[in-house]
Amino acid sequence: MQKQPPHPHPKSASKGTATSDGVFVETIEHRRFVEFCDACRNFRYIGLCYGPPGIGKTLSAVRYSRADQIQPRDAWTNEVKDNRPIDTVLYTTSVVNTPSRVDIDISMAKERVRNILLDPILQEARIVLDEIRLKDEKRRRDIIDKPGCSPENPPAVDPTYFETYKHYQARQRAVSDPTTLILVDEADRLHMNSLEQMRSIFDQGTAGMVLIGMPGIEKRIARFPQFYSRIGFVHEFRPLDANQVQELLPRCWAPAGIKLPDGPLSPEVVASLIRMTGGNFRLLTRLLTQIERVLSVNDLHHVSVEVVEAARDSLVIGTN
Repeated sequence: MQKQPPHPHPKSASKGTATSDGVFVETIEHRRFVEFCDACRNFRYIGLCYGPPGIGKTLSAVRYSRADQIQPRDAWTNEVKDNRPIDTVLYTTSVVNTPSRVDIDISMAKERVRNILLDPILQEARIVLDEIRLKDEKRRRDIIDKPGCSPENPPAVDPTYFETYKHYQARQRAVSDPTTLILVDEADRLHMNSLEQMRSIFDQGTAGMVLIGMPGIEKRIARFPQFYSRIGFVHEFRPLDANQVQELLPRCWAPAGIKLPDGPLSPEVVASLIRMTGGNFRLLTRLLTQIERVLSVNDLHHVSVEVVEAARDSLVIGTN
């Protein structure tokens, strides 16, 4: 296994790789994805990440970019849960995408990341300016209340307020765009002109870029020489192999919100889950969800091969 680079980004994963109590179980594929993204960031290359659906590409991208912390920030406090730097943009390509739409959406996403750096300055400015304003209002009221003072000629506002306001405005303007990596999910949807817009964004900026899509995206982009020549890394996001699933399941891994009976699963049950899911996290999540339902409906307290088979039969899509 490659050595983990010392980038400060978290190595957590998605709901698909968290235990039922919310503790993340890191997988080899997620670590490889982190190393790949770190390389694209550090060397400022365009990278291609591809893999079949349901294996955790999007969820790993969400965790790496920390979009799960950026978007649900408290509307009043604008707080993020930790002090690690937020410098990655996650952009999900729309079904209908034009060059102008792509440019606007990515600009807005970068602005949201920059706003996180601006929030402490804005909060400090609000506190300081409010304090100056309240003191000045009291001073002006005291002057107006004195005998002989005409209300038609009120005292001037303390110039300190405007000087302080300009100071904080200058601090805000001095905050540059912190984005050092742009993750583009669902990159298969990008039309030719939108791909050209992505190339323009990459050329005009200072951030690396990662396109995430289905197998075959690397062959499609190879038809665009100007874009393809800028690609520095290609990464295949693979399903978990049998050994990795065997390591995961005995640790009582379960999707968030799903509670399975305590105790390790039998080797026969683990083998059935591996055979049915083929290392696909999405399918494994759905299968374990159905297992919980089968146990609840039949008032069972033990996961058996028969329970797994019954849960498998209720899935609309799956593997044998």
